[in-house]
Amino acid sequence: MDDYHILYPIKQLSIRIPATILSHTQLSFNQKLILGLDYTFSLKMGYTFKKSKEIGELLNLHPNIISYCRKQLLDKGFIKKKDRKYFITNLHTKFKVDDKREIIIPHQVYNNPNIITGAKLLWGEYNSISKGHKEYFAKRVYTAKRLNASEESITNWTKQLFKNGLLDKYTHKIGYCKNQKSVITISLY
Repeated sequence: MDDYHILYPIKQLSIRIPATILSHTQLSFNQKLILGLDYTFSLKMGYTFKKSKEIGELLNLHPNIISYCRKQLLDKGFIKKKDRKYFITNLHTKFKVDDKREIIIPHQVYNNPNIITGAKLLWGEYNSISKGHKEYFAKRVYTAKRLNASEESITNWTKQLFKNGLLDKYTHKIGYCKNQKSVITISLY
């Protein structure tokens, strides 16, 4: 790496996922991440032009998973394809959500080979409040509903994130009429 890139590292893409995609009940976790990538590219260029192999390398997923998810997203009407370009439709905006917070997942998280897709989405959820400073202390049931996941998955993914150094703090406060987890994400910005 030359001196310029050491002083000014190449800026990596951060994936933005709106709440209408994150909480959607018809989408798998991989579909949410891929649709989030399409949403991010739609904000920048209007479309996604990357092949399944390139997206697989970017998200650290097998290209066959990308192809399968793309086909499902096309069949469900969340994206459309023209030539080799993928365009996101407005179908996801018809899904009603109470919490309209968007999550942002940086390259260091979505490209991490040691964590699964659900944990990557969960890190984005935690970071949407924490941002490396504040405590995220929502109940597991709320977080599970927001991601359309099970409470057990939230616990397992949180442990996976902590084990892989993506959480600065992970504590469980247990006491009289109190059982609360507290999470602070690491600062990546």
